[in-house]
Amino acid sequence: MDSDRKLIIRMFETELDRANEILNTEFSFDLAEPNYLVCLALITGHEELKSDFESSLIRLFRSKKIDDEPIAYLMYRLRWEGVRNWAVRELKELDNPMIEGCSLQKILDAFEDGWGHKDFYNNL
Repeated sequence: MDSDRKLIIRMFETELDRANEILNTEFSFDLAEPNYLVCLALITGHEELKSDFESSLIRLFRSKKIDDEPIAYLMYRLRWEGVRNWAVRELKELDNPMIEGCSLQKILDAFEDGWGHKDFYNNL
């Protein structure tokens, strides 16, 4: 069972990495969206791994392996309180959140119905 969990999280992280690569090389939100949809399917199919998915997102972001956009897209769809609480805590701990916290604020903005980036995607 533990190997299944690791495989699913690895698949999730691979899709996030692919989406991030598309964003950084092709600068295309809509081309990255299919990767997000795979992530959402993995999450939906394995809801019991929610805390693992949350931990993975946070770890990848902190280690700068993914940017804010993949997390923002997923949080617009999922609205996970664990990720929201983490981003709020991180912002509060910054010395200068207005300058240093732009990425965290972008993630938090995605929790709102009027998230500005939703118009860049086809499936939102």
